Amino acid sequence: MELVDASLSVSEVNRLIKSKLQDSSEFKNIWVRGEISNHSQTNSSGHIYFSLKDQASVIKCAFFSFQAKNYRGTPLRNGMEILVYGSISVYEPGGYYSLTVQKIEEIGEGDILLKIEKLKKTLADKGIFDATHKRPLPKFPKRLGIVTSPKGAAVEDIIRIATDLNPSIQILVSPCLVQGDGAEVSIIEAIKELNDPKWEVDVIIAGRGGGSFEDLMAFNQEAVVMAYYHSRIPIISAVGHEIDRVLTDLAADATTPTPTAAAKLAIPNVSDTLIRLDEMEDRIKSALTNVIRIGKEKCAGVVSRPVFQNPKTLLEIRSAALDELMTKISLLGKNYLVRKQSEFQRFDNLSQNWKSYLERIHNKFTLAEQRLEHFSPLGTLKRGYSVVRNQNKQVISSIHNIKENESLEVFLSDGKLLVEVKEKI
Repeated sequence: MELVDASLSVSEVNRLIKSKLQDSSEFKNIWVRGEISNHSQTNSSGHIYFSLKDQASVIKCAFFSFQAKNYRGTPLRNGMEILVYGSISVYEPGGYYSLTVQKIEEIGEGDILLKIEKLKKTLADKGIFDATHKRPLPKFPKRLGIVTSPKGAAVEDIIRIATDLNPSIQILVSPCLVQGDGAEVSIIEAIKELNDPKWEVDVIIAGRGGGSFEDLMAFNQEAVVMAYYHSRIPIISAVGHEIDRVLTDLAADATTPTPTAAAKLAIPNVSDTLIRLDEMEDRIKSALTNVIRIGKEKCAGVVSRPVFQNPKTLLEIRSAALDELMTKISLLGKNYLVRKQSEFQRFDNLSQNWKSYLERIHNKFTLAEQRLEHFSPLGTLKRGYSVVRNQNKQVISSIHNIKENESLEVFLSDGKLLVEVKEKI
């Protein structure tokens, strides 16, 4: 009982802490350097709330309107590095301390945000964020993989939404740390595990619920981003935030602002799908019914034609047409033969005319030949004359052209003589 009587209430503890901190001169009127994160401003009161952070720690700050109205510097924003002047105060009902800001001086952009932006540009230049790398999500996945903390609300939300949308979906959870020391390696190993073909995972949701800028830092690490990029299986980034994007969002195949939205994106609603299938089935049945009806109507129209009622009619019509055609062909053939006979008759008359003409020409040539023969040298020879030539083949027309003892040729009508001149008389 004495131990119980000596105990303190929660309020008493917080009150003691408040008095120690707020009464200590060490925590009054101090300058604190850090980078702004989780910046927000209430519209109604004008109070500004943010956190100051460095590589290892974070502290909440409150810049109340009666002090903030005197600030004339660059509008405060996440990633901005500043010097804050103020005192430590304790919010007793909530049990936490914060820095009540009196004035702010600008320094520049914070180291952490600058590093993230530099890494973002480097990865973008390498094509890690290119849309061509992103793969389509499977339309009807059978097995869903989840990479997140097994203790957070994110995994429960994903499982609940996924099973509501598709009760038969198979879910594998690869647990990992999502913040703090070891989170980077834990996330990478969880993604690699689900990429093992033996698990037959169709799509992965990797992420966590909401948190401060510092809480999300594991998803801005280059190694984690590359694990998303190299995933064999399509991966959805589902980090619970609404303002700033983490780098894994840019490397993933798809991005959603919350794990719940990721589950809705990855898993189709089976009920809606079944309804659409029923609607498609109804449309197909209706279309087939119309096709069958139209086919029946066409068949009925064809069968009702006279030719199908009395098939002989079709043959009779074709037979009569054939007879008429044969008659025309016969007449055309006869006319053709008559024309050709008439043409040949003209050729017979022409032949007789040419025969008489050729006889007349022959007689003329015969008469001319006789005349030529009468006046030709041969004709002269036949009448008893002769032609004399010397050895130079020159015709001798005078005795003065002959020498004694000269050899001559004498041409007669039936031959040639070789003579030698003995004497000229």
